[in-house]
Amino acid sequence: MARALMISEVLKNTSKLKTKKERMEYLKSNDTPALRDIIRINYDEDIVSLVPAGNPPYKKDDAPDGHNLSTLHQKYRDFVYFFKGPYTNMNQMKRETMFIGLLESLHGDEAEMLVLAKDKNLKYKGITKLLCKEVWPNLIVK
Repeated sequence: MARALMISEVLKNTSKLKTKKERMEYLKSNDTPALRDIIRINYDEDIVSLVPAGNPPYKKDDAPDGHNLSTLHQKYRDFVYFFKGPYTNMNQMKRETMFIGLLESLHGDEAEMLVLAKDKNLKYKGITKLLCKEVWPNLIVK
């Protein structure tokens, strides 16, 4: 059984496609809860990071693809700790330690992509807020 593409791979592959229709179809065919969460984190103004802006001090995982401790497909449920919501009042040191632990467990590309998304700086050619709203009409609130 083939492994699921990492979210960073899906976004990179999408950005290489020529037409809007191809990009929309590719995103739909690779739709996962983790992908939708990354898109929401990056584009939805209602999603507010509780982790300081910028790149935290973490050790980038240099394991080859498929040999990482975890993927965003496995860990996206932990996002609830890092953004405004039910765990807003959590101890900040614990939150930041958990975030660094998450980043260190992911492939370097996925970790880098998550840091960019939390800061609303994720940019891939041809992937825009408008395109994502067309692919997932009810995903981005604001």
